[in-house]
Amino acid sequence: MSTEQAIVAKGDHVETVEPATTSEGNSTVLSIVLFALLFVLFAGGLYVLSLFTPVTFIVGLAMVLLSLYLTFDTVPRFLV
Repeated sequence: MSTEQAIVAKGDHVETVEPATTSEGNSTVLSIVLFALLFVLFAGGLYVLSLFTPVTFIVGLAMVLLSLYLTFDTVPRFLV
């Protein structure tokens, strides 16, 4: 088989390609509300962490970890 035959054989095959589609996106209001809620939870957690008692440190750490979990795991599933 020569190179010309290989090119023709590849050229004979026609593929149908579907046009690329993009998602409609998420609601702007919902995105702003989720951002504000999670940002306040994270910042509040950092503040509570800084109060320097063992109980507030654990509570602040839990707040920070919860906000990060919601931001990177739960919210992407919710906004699909």
